[in-house]
Amino acid sequence: MRKFTVNLSLIIALSFSAGCKNSALTYPLGAPKINSGFGSYIGVNGGARIAAHQGIDIIGDVGQEILAVADGIVLEATVERCWGPTIVVDHGKAIDNKKIIALYGHVGEMSVGEGDLVTRGQLIAHLGNNQDDFECIWGVRHLHFQIGQKYRDRSNKGNYWGHSYFLEDGKRAMNPHLYWANGPNVVTCYEPNKQYKNGTITYPVPCRQPSP
Repeated sequence: MRKFTVNLSLIIALSFSAGCKNSALTYPLGAPKINSGFGSYIGVNGGARIAAHQGIDIIGDVGQEILAVADGIVLEATVERCWGPTIVVDHGKAIDNKKIIALYGHVGEMSVGEGDLVTRGQLIAHLGNNQDDFECIWGVRHLHFQIGQKYRDRSNKGNYWGHSYFLEDGKRAMNPHLYWANGPNVVTCYEPNKQYKNGTITYPVPCRQPSP
């Protein structure tokens, strides 16, 4: 009983600590909320995680549009055995000079392929009806967005799976909240006619325009 109590307390403490990484987020009007945040120990389905979440999860309907968060080049667009359809984009250097390799995981129909150039805000995929087809989607239709620095190329994939199939540093992800175009922890919706600073990112899903 004592061991269980200690472990439960640890999980609660870790979850609280991870939640602090996301609790101070500012959302603009119309921005869909993040359902499982970076560093969280609670999954998108409400279940406990055995490790800290390495990205952000945003639940959506079938056909939900997925947007490129910055200009870049598609390194891979494939169906991974656990993650399902996933797009990997090299978005170049971040504002702190770190490389940004982005994973757009658990999507459905993919609109881009390897070698394609993409621009910020470009439609690159839609969510599908495949949440029960791949274990890592956890039965909940959503986008998993994650950024790292080291792409794992095809010659080095071996038996890796999930985010480690795509990123050598998949278990040491970068906090995306540091790179929003409007500043750290300020979720930034993409607006077509707006100029954005290089090395920043915008939201990977569209924001609904507020009603007049």
